[in-house]
Amino acid sequence: MELDGLDALLSKLERMDKEIDDDVDKIVRNNTIEMTGDAKKNGQQRFNKGYATGYTVRNIETQRLDKMHYKTLSKSEHSGYIEWGTRFMSGTLFLFDAYNQQRKQFLADLDRLVK
Repeated sequence: MELDGLDALLSKLERMDKEIDDDVDKIVRNNTIEMTGDAKKNGQQRFNKGYATGYTVRNIETQRLDKMHYKTLSKSEHSGYIEWGTRFMSGTLFLFDAYNQQRKQFLADLDRLVK
């Protein structure tokens, strides 16, 4: 049995394997940046209780940890209390909602890449 084009197919698969890292890194980076923007937008819209100064929103940023590894974080010390609340106040989700919104787009982008 003889297979025509097997060498060409194997070389294409090897090239795709090397190039896919850059494509996945770009997708992860872009989706993390969009999620950071959504988190800031959520904070601006939802922090309306009268005591908001903009400190938390100004301190939401994107960090690159490694190749294909980015994160959105708030560097304000009290953002966890704002997000999840305390026993004295209810939480105001701004990061978690941004994550849930962006997750669908991220999975769609990755799905489009591998098809």
